[in-house]
Amino acid sequence: MSRDISNAADYEYNGTNSPNSPAIEISGVDFVSEEIQKHHQSLGFYMKWQSDIVSEDVLFAFQFTSKNRMMDHHVFLLSDGGRAFGNAKVIRESEDKIKCTEEYGGELRGVVRSKRVTIKAIDIEEWKQVEYTSSNPKESCMIQHAIDILELKWV
Repeated sequence: MSRDISNAADYEYNGTNSPNSPAIEISGVDFVSEEIQKHHQSLGFYMKWQSDIVSEDVLFAFQFTSKNRMMDHHVFLLSDGGRAFGNAKVIRESEDKIKCTEEYGGELRGVVRSKRVTIKAIDIEEWKQVEYTSSNPKESCMIQHAIDILELKWV
């Protein structure tokens, strides 16, 4: 991922941030804007860079600030593999279920989830809509958990 990191200085990691409203999705008008694309790709690059420093499975846009404003975008990064997704929605779930151990805000829960999921999302780096299928049960848990957090629906 070779991006100009001059905009990376615009972002600051603050892992203690918590969303107080559902994350804002990238609209169709935003998607065709080169400025919005550059902003999201810079954020995605910085999230990937930060994921190499912290020991988190998933990083969220709301854990970052820019110009003293919390990022409220519907964007998360899977640290393992470094893929950032925006507007992710689960479109297919396996019938097989697993119990996921999930943590958020210091609270730990066991949640029954689909063992495999496919999402439709915007691949932030490539800036195109993709369908992505989880590669293993752990990643399936992380994806479903991340979407619930961004939509304030964590069970």
